[in-house]
Amino acid sequence: MRHALLLTVLTSLTVSCQSQIPATSIPTPPPEAQQPTRPHLIGTVELPISTDPRLSGQALTFREGDVTVTRLGAASVQRAGGFDYLRAQFEVKNVGSTPFGNLTLVAVAKQGNVGGTPIKAITDFGGVPSRDQDALMPLVVPTPAVAAAASGALSLVADAADFAALPDAEVAALPSQAGWATVYGPQDTPLNYGFTVSRCGAGACARLLNSGESGTVNVALRVPTSASVGAAYGFLMTFALVNDPVTRVTRSLVPPESAAAAAARLDALGATGGEVLQLEPTAQALPAGRAGQAVPAVRLSRNGANLLTVLTTVQAAPLGTVNLVLNPDDQRVAQDASGTLEFTPGVFTDVDDVQGGFRYVARTFEVRNLSGRALPNVTVRALARPGNAGGTAVVEVRGAPTGSDPQGPLVTDPAFAQAFRPVQRTVLGASRPELDLGGASFQAYRRVESQALSGRAGLGADVTVLDYGFTVGGEAARTLAPGDVTRINVAYRFPRRFGTQPRPFAITLSFVAVTDDGVRVSQAVGESRAQLLDRAQALLSTTQLVQVNATDGTNLPASDGTGLLPMITPDVRVGTQTGLRP
Repeated sequence: MRHALLLTVLTSLTVSCQSQIPATSIPTPPPEAQQPTRPHLIGTVELPISTDPRLSGQALTFREGDVTVTRLGAASVQRAGGFDYLRAQFEVKNVGSTPFGNLTLVAVAKQGNVGGTPIKAITDFGGVPSRDQDALMPLVVPTPAVAAAASGALSLVADAADFAALPDAEVAALPSQAGWATVYGPQDTPLNYGFTVSRCGAGACARLLNSGESGTVNVALRVPTSASVGAAYGFLMTFALVNDPVTRVTRSLVPPESAAAAAARLDALGATGGEVLQLEPTAQALPAGRAGQAVPAVRLSRNGANLLTVLTTVQAAPLGTVNLVLNPDDQRVAQDASGTLEFTPGVFTDVDDVQGGFRYVARTFEVRNLSGRALPNVTVRALARPGNAGGTAVVEVRGAPTGSDPQGPLVTDPAFAQAFRPVQRTVLGASRPELDLGGASFQAYRRVESQALSGRAGLGADVTVLDYGFTVGGEAARTLAPGDVTRINVAYRFPRRFGTQPRPFAITLSFVAVTDDGVRVSQAVGESRAQLLDRAQALLSTTQLVQVNATDGTNLPASDGTGLLPMITPDVRVGTQTGLRP
């Protein structure tokens, strides 16, 4: 049965609230289901998320069975670190006679929604045109409600951290419950996340809603701003309304939260028992006596997007192309094509590993921000251009200059360029070459990230963005204020001898300079996972979140540090025909 809206004042949407915000109730459950031992489906709701300021003094209320939901004004937006953080608040009231505990809005990806997500009926999404919205939606992630400081640092809003990861088995059982087929079709998919209602007052919160009592639920989302041209949003989200018998708190990844802090939030709810839910690859030990579950993944769409993958996906904003030269005699200053960055050659390192059969060559460049804006995570991404050697970033390789050939003889075998491998800067140790991890710059990327950058940069169909680059900063902060100078180490390993080809002296490489919206460390050839984790941990003194990117296998790196997000990129293209590892 469909209940009429109690108040209809939504002016920003173009069709009636009755049709855009349906509230469809489930048939009354049997008495045993009214005090459920498992999550019980109550009904379905489509909630409006809108930043229209005209809504600030308006309320929209509708009834779903024994529950009414009232929108508490316009949604808020905070911008920080390349993302918009949206927060929409709703009052939820128990108008029946049976108490509800842990009422949860479980996200549902309905057929026809945008990008296979719970989002539909978009009237505005940061100014992103409709043709690009399908690709953007899977990158939108649910979060607890956050507060953004002027520095960009995020903190949890303690009484509004309503995001909930949910056990897969419980969510998978929802479609088998009586009433699901009444309101959902066979292609409509419940996702294992949602937002849980809390009743807060006098500095404390609880989850129980007795008859006549009201609570609040905060629907909060993080949206990449790389494609945005504004901060106006208007859309609907589809949810199943579920009564959950278990009081749970989900440990936050954005902003980062320790397991102990999550357990303290659960304790503050005052419920008997309860659980702390964590994402399995990042799970930490809980305090003694505290129960918990680890969720393998949080699904964001029915098309395969999941929370950890999205949180470890960077969006690169292209600046301009630039060629950099590894040549001990070349002191020419270069700029990228946009005039944003200046590259001044510094220390040249050449380590000859006779026993291992490799040479390690690196050039340190001082990188200056010539623009009037701050630039986060400046990186030079390798490009395979037409005419480059062997489908790589190598434009040309020359031997040492001679009297008869002042430019040096050209290395012509493309297989030699294909034998190049990007590495961390390498120095001569006591008995063998050693990685200079304090100056590590190597960065690896997923194929989908490279493809996305190629589309944004407009480099042409015959130019390939490869899956690696070099990032400024090492262990230092990676954001360059206007006029700031930092360092980047462009480093490669290649065979000491390659047939009859001249010994390399000058190497020219093609890149595009970009800024990334996430902080990442990537494992280079010759670097252990322990060294990778040590570098990531050191960066937490300058940023809240660090992506830890292993390239040597298919298992996620063990990473239970607060603020460390593990990922793997086992197939890194260093050329159109070559990979990072054999």
